[in-house]
Amino acid sequence: STQSTGSSGINAEYGKQWYQRRVRGHFVRSLSLQLPSIREPVQMTSAYSSNLPSYGSKRDVGKALLQTLGAPSNSVRDRKAPEHWNAALNMHVRLSDKDKNKAETQREASNRLIKDLDQKTKSKQAEINRQLQDRITTVAYWKQRLTTEHAAICQEITNLTMSKQKTQQALASTELPTEVSTNCLKNRENREAIDLVQDLVDDELINELNMLSEVQKLLATRINDSDHRLRVLNDCKSCLEYDIRDKEECLRLDEHCYKLNNGSAGLQQIAQPSLYDGHTSTVEKHESFSQENLEKSEIARVMSCLQRELNDFSINKSNDELQKQSELVGSMFRFTSQGAY
Repeated sequence: STQSTGSSGINAEYGKQWYQRRVRGHFVRSLSLQLPSIREPVQMTSAYSSNLPSYGSKRDVGKALLQTLGAPSNSVRDRKAPEHWNAALNMHVRLSDKDKNKAETQREASNRLIKDLDQKTKSKQAEINRQLQDRITTVAYWKQRLTTEHAAICQEITNLTMSKQKTQQALASTELPTEVSTNCLKNRENREAIDLVQDLVDDELINELNMLSEVQKLLATRINDSDHRLRVLNDCKSCLEYDIRDKEECLRLDEHCYKLNNGSAGLQQIAQPSLYDGHTSTVEKHESFSQENLEKSEIARVMSCLQRELNDFSINKSNDELQKQSELVGSMFRFTSQGAY
């Protein structure tokens, strides 16, 4: 209140001085219109000389002129008193101070809001960068697992293909023994009279043909099973390759987003950037999809290994049995020949 009282007193004093300077200037301008030019010598007329007293200073001359010319007329417009002018001035000053305080308050609030938004934006950007870094690490981990499994399943496809080819060769190798045994039986059927007998050789040749037929069925079954396992392996391989391409694309996008900052070129505002397509998969679904592909691939590889073992076991067992039967048929031939002699 003391400061406002002092300010009011200063304003009142300033207003009074301004009013006096304006009134004095008005009379001086009026006087300059009536007086001759400064460069010309002043010729006092009789009217002036009779009305003006003799003073010794310019101030006295000014007072005398004011008395002679008289006060300005109030007939043109209504003039206010200095008190009214001071009141209006004080009112404008108070309104100006009030508006100034409001503006300062608004500016401070705006600055606080800008700082808060800037701090929240930087904090959110740091959090997003951390999440992107975690996401990049996770995707790289899954990509590495998928790549390793892809290499393993490709190797398993190669191994099973070689096992299938080996089984096919074993199946093809049974054609010649079948043809030999069949020809032997046909030749023995061509014997005449008493020589057309049913002996042990005929029985063993028939057993050999039956055994060859069973071996051929078994090997054909193993080849069909191998074809089925190869189709499963190729399907798993395609799923892994598709998943690996997705992981590579995710890594490319996430690494690009991780490198972006406020000074990056080509940035533009996007309406509603937080919205996403409802068909977009979540992180959990993305990881579970990769885990399912890995599990299917591992199961397919295990089944393929079992199939290769079955193929090898069937080939080895068939070879052993056919070898024993061939030796038995040969023994019967030798025994019959020795008995006939």
